[in-house]
This record gives sequence, C-alpha cells and structure tokens, in this order.
Amino acid sequence: MFASSAKGKFLLIASMIVTWLIAPLAAQAAVPPVRMSITPGGQSGIEQEVCDRISMGLSNSQDIIISTVNPDWLITCSIIERTDQNTGQIRYNGTVTVKTRDGQVITTASVQKYNQDYVVAGQQLNKRLVDNAARDVIQAVSDRSLPPIQQAVEIEMETRQKIIDAETKAEDDKYDEATAILRPIGPESPRFHAVRDLMDEYAMEKEALNFISAAKGKAKAGNYSQAVIILKQVNKKSKRYRNATALIAQYRAHK
Repeated sequence: MFASSAKGKFLLIASMIVTWLIAPLAAQAAVPPVRMSITPGGQSGIEQEVCDRISMGLSNSQDIIISTVNPDWLITCSIIERTDQNTGQIRYNGTVTVKTRDGQVITTASVQKYNQDYVVAGQQLNKRLVDNAARDVIQAVSDRSLPPIQQAVEIEMETRQKIIDAETKAEDDKYDEATAILRPIGPESPRFHAVRDLMDEYAMEKEALNFISAAKGKAKAGNYSQAVIILKQVNKKSKRYRNATALIAQYRAHK
C-alpha cells in the first residue's frame, strides 16, 4: 500500500510543480491553475471549431491555463460525420472528453444531430442541411461540455488547496489535522485515490512518530530491549525509518 502511497503522492505533487517553479516567490503558496490542452481528435475543421469555442469559454478563468506544454488535463474534441446519399441520412456525433494525463476520465459530453434529406437515391445531399447539422452539433457539444469542465476545475482547485494545507500540517507532524483536511475529498475528485494514499501515509508517519516517542521513553527508563522491539515496528517506507534504525543501533550498545 505504501509503495503506491509514495507513487501517488509523487504524482499528486508533481503535477503542480511546474507552475510553482515559474511563479513569483511571493505567490508560491498560491494554488496553481489547472493546465489543460484542447485538441481535435482528428484533423477536421469542425473539430477545431469545437476546440476554439471551448478554449474561448475557458480562457477568462484565472484557474485555467490552456497549453499543450505539460498539461494536467487533456481535452479531446471528436466529431464523426456519417452521410448516406442513398437514404438521405445526415448524422453527426460530437464528443468532448476530458482526461488526466494518466488516462482517468474526468467528464464526457456527447451530442448527436440527425437530418434527413429527401432526395432521389444517389443524388448529392443538400449542402444546407449538411452544414446546418454540422453547426448544430458544434454549438450543442460546445455548450454541453463547458459547465462540467468548469465544475471539475472548481473541484480540482479546492482539492489542490486542501492538499497544500494538509502538507503544511504534516510538515509540522500534525497528522490528525492533515488527515481531517483531506477526509472531505470525495470520489468526484480525480485525485480521490491519491488523496486516500496520502492519508494512509500520514497514518504511517503518525504511527512511526509514536513508536519513536515510546521507544525513547523506554530507553530513558533503562529498558533498551523493549525500546528496540518498539522501534522495529517502524515501517520501512516511513521517513523516520533511518532515525529508528540509528536509535536501534544506539540502544543495542547499552544492552
């Protein structure tokens, strides 16, 4: 569990480091914005128009940076066109998918637009009907995708603030307070599992701290053997493991 905890914590913090490094020193404690790339799934102009609309809808938010450089989230806009000259059917399926860099889906919005051209089989489809269907799906999928993206960003920013606050508490060995800060983060956050791993890490460090404190108490009373037994319970993944190992060697010298 703690191997995944360390990995989870690394991924959790690493995604925020790039922005912190380029921020002014006075603003380093601020929550970094969410970096996101917005790209078409294929090469069509229709998909690019959806991307442009979404970019425009998000660009005014101070919590978002739209960039293809080290994005936290990847937004992909896909439009599938299906036209049949024999039946006169005109179909457009539009999908906007938001994923984290490790592939976790944050939100998906989909729209289907159908038009029927009553033409003789084999004749050219009515261009106006085709264009109208394309415009409708561009507008609909853009409008439908923006609110959930904005809501996801809001949740992400709240989560990042909680992580920063919790890490500050943990640095002062206030693990109960740190855990209490993280506990309200629910499954709606893409960081939910990583946060739970971080909480497990805090529990491990708190336990290690208590073991070392108890061992020092035993050693002070001259019970070095009991102190060593207690110190052996410190998890190898704990940042206090080296300290515990050093104390074991010290106490064994007194036995």
